[in-house]
Amino acid sequence: MDSTIVLSERTFKLLAEEAERANRAPNELADEVLAHHFSPPHPYIELVQTLSGATAMIRGTRIPVYIIVGYLQRAGETPESLAKDVLPHVSLAAIYDALSYYYDHKEEIDKECAENTEAAGRQHLRERLGEAGYQRITGQSQ
Repeated sequence: MDSTIVLSERTFKLLAEEAERANRAPNELADEVLAHHFSPPHPYIELVQTLSGATAMIRGTRIPVYIIVGYLQRAGETPESLAKDVLPHVSLAAIYDALSYYYDHKEEIDKECAENTEAAGRQHLRERLGEAGYQRITGQSQ
C-alpha cells in the first residue's frame, strides 16, 4: 500500500539531517521510526541494519526472527525444544516474543524466509556468477 504522509518543514528537516548522519534514505529512516513507535512493543526483538535492509533479530544475538520461524515451521521444533535443545542461550520468553513479532509482521518475515532458502541462495549465485561460474564453484563443471 503506497500512501503519502505530509510532514512539517521542521520535521522533514530533522528527518533528513538524521538520515544523512546515518547514511540512510529519509523514507527508510521514517519507516523504521514509525514502525518502532506504532508497532506493539517486543522487548526481546531489535531491528538490525544488514546489507539487505533492516532485519528483526533476537536482542543481543545474531539470530533473525525468520530463523526461529523456520525452525518452528519447517524443522518441526517447538518453542520449548528450541530454548532447551537447539538454542539454549535464548530464553523461552525471547522465542515467544519472536513468534509474537512474526505474527505482527508476518508479510515481511515470510519474505525474509523465502529470500533465505537454499534454493534462493543457489539462484542468487547463478545470477551473480553466471551458469558456468556457478557450476565451477559447486563442482559441477567437467
